[in-house]
This record gives sequence, C-alpha cells and structure tokens, in this order.
Amino acid sequence: MEQEYSFNLTVPLTDIDEVQECLAQAKSKTPAMRISRKTDRSGQARFYLSFPFSDARADLAFEKWFLARKARGWELLGPTYGRWGLC
Repeated sequence: MEQEYSFNLTVPLTDIDEVQECLAQAKSKTPAMRISRKTDRSGQARFYLSFPFSDARADLAFEKWFLARKARGWELLGPTYGRWGLC
C-alpha cells in the first residue's frame, strides 16, 4: 500500500464544468494526482483527490493553488494522511 495525502472536494452540481476544468489544470501540473468522483449528494458533486506521499508535499502546493481559484460554495477538506488501498 502506498502512503498518500488526500482532499475531499464538494461543489454545487451547477459548477461541475468549471470544477472539472480546474481539476484538469491541476492534474496537468501534478500528473501523479489521482481524482475520483464520489457519489453526488444533495445537489453537490463530490471528489476525492489524492497525492502520493513525498517530502516535496505536492498536496500543499495544490492546496495553495486551488484556494486561489476556488469559487464560492466550493468546499475543500484536507489534507489528510492515509494509505491508498487500506480498507
């Protein structure tokens, strides 16, 4: 199992195109980032974003970059430390 840092991102479904464009930009800047779409709930789209564990802490660079671009109503929680594949 690989160590990782992860975020949970929740956005209104009305912003889905905008957030997908933003996440595509983030993915191009950090190719090792994994993006998973969780089940939508209560008119909100939810994403799980994970970054491989490293001393460089790409997750913190992403957080700083993303917070400068996030729209009102977008909620980014994390980073949290974990192990990918841990049940």
